[in-house]
Parts: sequence; structure tokens; C-alpha cells
Amino acid sequence: MKIKLPSPTVYKEILDTVNSLSWFLMDGFWMLGVPKLGYFFILPTIVTGFLLLLVEKRPAITLINVAIFFWILMNTFWMLSETLQNPTLLLVARISFGLGVSAILVAAFVSKDLRDTFSHFRRFRVLKWH
Repeated sequence: MKIKLPSPTVYKEILDTVNSLSWFLMDGFWMLGVPKLGYFFILPTIVTGFLLLLVEKRPAITLINVAIFFWILMNTFWMLSETLQNPTLLLVARISFGLGVSAILVAAFVSKDLRDTFSHFRRFRVLKWH
């Protein structure tokens, strides 16, 4: 019996959906003042964000995904710095922001199609189950 694995496109869409949902919940619980519930979503947000870096082969899009990954890290360390009252973590968040901006600038420089490159900032894509 042969097991059929999902196509890379389906795999990416699933990863992206799980990443968006876990990130949304992490931020939402932080905003609602219950960051300990948000802590449960840190690992799935970071892991799925990292895995999304591995599924893209186009350099400019990969760089946008790197920027989004640094956005995840920035957001996570900002939340942790605020909730744990640790200013060092805010510094890590600021460094993540700088690295994300750098990745965006490099993506713009190497992109052959800026519209396609920057369209990858859209979040909460609709998952198509066919």
C-alpha cells in the first residue's frame, strides 16, 4: 500500500494556516491579559514559521519569509519582555525587527517581480481542501 503525501503547495498552505492561527492566539491572549495562555502558542508559531522557510525555493520570497520569521521572533520577544519584565528580551525584539527590515530590503533588491514578492505578506490565507 502506497501512502500519498500532500503536495508541497498543500503542505505550505497547512503550515501557513497553523502558523497564522497560533500567532493570532499567542497575540490575542497577550492582549487579553492572559499571557500564560499565549505562551502555549509560542512554540507552534516559531516552529511553523521556521518550517515555512524551508518550503519556498524562490530567493526573494524566501527573504520575505525570513522577514516574517523575524517578525514572529520580534513579537514573541516583545511579549515575553513585557510579561516577564525583562528589558534584555526587548533588545532581542528590536534586533529581530532590524534583521526583518534588512531581509525586506534585500528581497526588494533581488526580486524580479516586486508585486509577487510583497504579496507574501498576506496572512490568514483560505485553506482549500480539495
